[in-house]
Amino acid sequence: MLSSPLSPFMSPVVKRLLALKKGEHEKDDKWAEKAVKSLVKKLKKTGGLDELTKVLST
Repeated sequence: MLSSPLSPFMSPVVKRLLALKKGEHEKDDKWAEKAVKSLVKKLKKTGGLDELTKVLST
């Protein structure tokens, strides 16, 4: 998982998606966190976040 100081303040969905990420490089962690946060933001706007959350929980 990420060791950034903001990690405790991430939403559960962001944490769950980042937990699925493979790789151990810090550079990849920063990119992945930014990409996941962007995805979550876009899904919130379109209403797809609930569907993603449901799929991840099954």
